[in-house]
Amino acid sequence: MADLNVTDIEAPASADERVEEFAEFLDQLEEDKEFSATPADETAPDPSDAADPEPTREPEDPAIVPPVSWDSDAKALFEQLPPELQEKVAAREAQRERAVQSATSAAAEARRNAVTEANALFADQQRLYAQHLEQVAAQMAPQRPDPALLAHDPQAFYHLQAQYEGQVAQRHAMAQAAAHAQAEAQQRDTLTQQHELAQDHAALSHELGDDWTDASRRRALLTDLEEVGASLGYSMALMGQANATDILALKAAAEWKAKADRYDALQSNRSNAVRAARSAPRMAKPGTAPGRAEQSARGRDAAWARAKAERSGEAYAALLDGMGITL
Repeated sequence: MADLNVTDIEAPASADERVEEFAEFLDQLEEDKEFSATPADETAPDPSDAADPEPTREPEDPAIVPPVSWDSDAKALFEQLPPELQEKVAAREAQRERAVQSATSAAAEARRNAVTEANALFADQQRLYAQHLEQVAAQMAPQRPDPALLAHDPQAFYHLQAQYEGQVAQRHAMAQAAAHAQAEAQQRDTLTQQHELAQDHAALSHELGDDWTDASRRRALLTDLEEVGASLGYSMALMGQANATDILALKAAAEWKAKADRYDALQSNRSNAVRAARSAPRMAKPGTAPGRAEQSARGRDAAWARAKAERSGEAYAALLDGMGITL
């Protein structure tokens, strides 16, 4: 057995030494953790890179389209402008295009109205001209010369014959001119009516929508309006001459009539309910004594039941007394 030297045996550490050793141990653990984490962070892939390998590109602003009415040179200059100025120029050009289109439509409508008014005026003038020609032709009454004049004065006869034939030809020409004027007036009236129908159709399409543009719904609407017009006293001839204003007025009248019919039906139902409530027998409240009318009714019912059951003179007499009949 080896001899132990006292100096070889370590003395137990004090409390302060143990605290310092534990602190050094914790510091060493922290250093080891940092050392091991540093290369891992350098070599490990970024989670954000794995989820999104390529950065998302923001969508570019859509290019502003140059005005359609511009030529190629103007469009090339437009492309060189800054986006803010392009946007303002495009908006201003769009506004100008709308204004030009509106003015063009208004001018076209004004021309159509002017043509319509001119056609109506020309038709009136042609009718007046035709009436004047007819009146003049009616006043002309050419007389054929007497053939007996040939025996006495042949020259005078041929002179009168020439005048007669000239007057007949002139009257015939007047009749033809009057007929032609009437035909032109009728043609201009037809053009005016077509323009008015087109205007009415456009106005009704704008006001009524599918109720007018759809053929089946338009027929149903006109059928309903004919019934309303008949109830208001309009004949079928007048209904056939109805314009857009008349149709809209009849539609409003139909709506008013439908509301009035619903109101009358509601009031009728209320009146029937009131009459039914009034005609219903009154019910006596529980715990209250019956009135005279109820007592009399009960007495008559009891007397009638007794008379039917007994069929005796006394029972019939009681029934008559209850009814107020004395013999």
